[in-house]
Amino acid sequence: MPCLTIRTISGLCKRFFLVMRRLVFFFITLTTLADSVRAQYDAQFSQYFMAMGYYNPGYAGVNDDLNILGLHRRQWIGMPGAPQTTFFNISMPLAISSVNTGLGVTLFSETIGLFSNSHISGQFAVKRNLFGGTLSIGAQIGITSISFDGTKVDLGESGYHDQEDEAIPKTEVNGMGLDINAGLYYTHKKFYIGIASTHLAEPQLDLEENITTYIERTYNLTGGYNIQLKNPLFELQPSVFMKTDLQTFQLDVTARMVYNKMFSGGLSWRGYEAVVLLGASLGNIEVGYAYDFPTGPLLKASSGSHELMIRYRMKLNKVKTGNYRHKSVRIL
Repeated sequence: MPCLTIRTISGLCKRFFLVMRRLVFFFITLTTLADSVRAQYDAQFSQYFMAMGYYNPGYAGVNDDLNILGLHRRQWIGMPGAPQTTFFNISMPLAISSVNTGLGVTLFSETIGLFSNSHISGQFAVKRNLFGGTLSIGAQIGITSISFDGTKVDLGESGYHDQEDEAIPKTEVNGMGLDINAGLYYTHKKFYIGIASTHLAEPQLDLEENITTYIERTYNLTGGYNIQLKNPLFELQPSVFMKTDLQTFQLDVTARMVYNKMFSGGLSWRGYEAVVLLGASLGNIEVGYAYDFPTGPLLKASSGSHELMIRYRMKLNKVKTGNYRHKSVRIL
């Protein structure tokens, strides 16, 4: 990639953040239309740029390799019942006749207080060349489940509490439902952008005969730019990630520096948290670590959050149906 001048870099950054600012404003406008507040169901990953397969099925088969990714997050250390999340994603490209596609499988498990959430899903994406890049249109379908351990409920001794409240289970209960996601993901040599919606059908889960819950539809938007610095060993990678259920809103702003395509370090900002990011790529294996440091009220209750990621990439011979086969030469 040719070297860029400081003026060119500045122009590219301004153009990128101008577009992203307009998209952020659009997302914030959507959230102001809601009149109540509740927590989002989707997990929070500081290394969202690596875990995009969780948020956007259009990411399936994003490069020409078989990708196996595992990520584990322990959030808000020191707080009882704090979230613990594990995510696995396997994806690969597949050429069917003249159509390039991507396939993926996701596994997810999370515990929050007395709740346990999990799902398993399959992904399929169709890819088209567009404006010098690749547009991917993806869909995901799977089974999601929510469990609640009512045996650990402690209402305390008080005249203000109804110990026999029928709305609170006294046993372990769980429910399952069909979950559908969809997304668009566009990649270019210098940048990427994606938009997706999770839980499109807002699945309803019956935990007990008289207890029902549902998962609200969520929207997310991401974008990033690769800026080659004057020194060819260094590359700056700014990115943003936003998600909302039209009631709450989360924004991550990230800047990473990559050295020799092997080592990376960076910082993220997310409301009342600052994030330190570290990464290394050795051959086919890539590892990453994120430490979230609370800067607001959470600082009094938690020492922070830890997130560990590992990804394995294996080159594939892309096979077309018919009498032809070829080996891809494009590596992202």
